[in-house]
Amino acid sequence: MTHSEGKPADGEKGTGMIRCDRVIVERSGQMVIDRLSLSLGAGETLAVIGRSGAGKTTLLEAIATAIPARGGDIAVAGHSVRRDPDAVRSRIGYVPSHLVAWPAVRADEFLSLFARSAGLTGSSLAEAVDRAIDLVGLNVRGNASIDRLSDGQAKLLLIGRALMHAPDVLILDDPFGNLDPRQRQATERLIGDLQIGGRTVIAAIDDARVPDCFTHLAILSEGRLVEQGPATFAAFAGGRAWRYRLHCNGQAEAAASVVGQMTKHREVCDANTLDCTLICGKESSRPPIAEIIEAIVREGIAVEEAGLHPNWTEQLLEQPV
Repeated sequence: MTHSEGKPADGEKGTGMIRCDRVIVERSGQMVIDRLSLSLGAGETLAVIGRSGAGKTTLLEAIATAIPARGGDIAVAGHSVRRDPDAVRSRIGYVPSHLVAWPAVRADEFLSLFARSAGLTGSSLAEAVDRAIDLVGLNVRGNASIDRLSDGQAKLLLIGRALMHAPDVLILDDPFGNLDPRQRQATERLIGDLQIGGRTVIAAIDDARVPDCFTHLAILSEGRLVEQGPATFAAFAGGRAWRYRLHCNGQAEAAASVVGQMTKHREVCDANTLDCTLICGKESSRPPIAEIIEAIVREGIAVEEAGLHPNWTEQLLEQPV
């Protein structure tokens, strides 16, 4: 995955499944996406995070041809959203954040309508509808009216609709919103399976809790792509302060005394729990929490559990580069 705020690098052919080249998008005369460039290849899954108003939904809508770009261009599988939007639409499946009202329409009827619009007929149409219903776990509710589905079931129905024509690219806006834990796990597995199968997925994650099914991570702020890289803690850790939570089984006060000046900030939450803020050096290959745990254990204090709190991707939004 590559990124440039200016012109593409020499020799960069733009052959990724999704390529944004200095894209500008406006809403009501206000710039929402500001000269954004990125490239995402086949078999890569990108989670886009950012505060409310960062431009995540607008970026996805522009890629999905739902809103025009005022400047730059977007290509999907080599097809420009400006010059050949129909070819782009045939390659993508787009899942908006919520399902608009479809009163008195059954889930299977809803899917059939969109299957026909994708050019499916006869047995191919029926098989696609059944596959979509089964895929999203609605096989017992397939003939239910859409307005009787839960919010989570409605979201799954949108995902099933987007996959009916086996698109090369899946575009997901807030894919985990309104899902219960079981539905979220199923959706994470689906994204992972698509990635293994060589499909490309780009998703806006509203709560910034990015699951392991994503290979890459991008941070948006005020319409600009401020940072991106592999979706690993190590790729983003250097030079930042990170909050950790340690469980010390009744000895949190003693543990706090041990770590002393090793932390930027420390707070005893209760008898068992110690919160620490640590700086990760830019060149360090070792997580800073390792030294803290070693120092505590050397004093005979057991550390039952230690980890980032909250999740590291959520903390990224508090301290962008």
